Amino acid sequence: MTLGEYIKELRHQRRLTQRQLAEKAGVDFSYLSKIENNRLEHTPSIKTLQDLARVLEVDELELMELANKVPPVLEAIARDKDAMRFFRRATETIKDPEGWRDLLTYLDKQTKDQ
Repeated sequence: MTLGEYIKELRHQRRLTQRQLAEKAGVDFSYLSKIENNRLEHTPSIKTLQDLARVLEVDELELMELANKVPPVLEAIARDKDAMRFFRRATETIKDPEGWRDLLTYLDKQTKDQ
């Protein structure tokens, strides 16, 4: 499935017109039409993908992956639902650099204990 097909399907599931989705996402409806019909010369920006994901209530990495905009270092994580859940939960829970260091220390300890 292409990015455009997926966005169109999600829009229909949410019972939104192109104009409604475009307005809520802050893009021109003719631009959204080009996205949905795969008529863009380039892929949408990451910000546009994030805005569409927010309105369509889907994970922004899903749209980024379909648009080939996921950084290579994150590709494996983006494809794994449990990895995504882990990282989303971690970013919601950990509020400072010390928390990330603590998590890394914990994971290092788990690896040594195996």
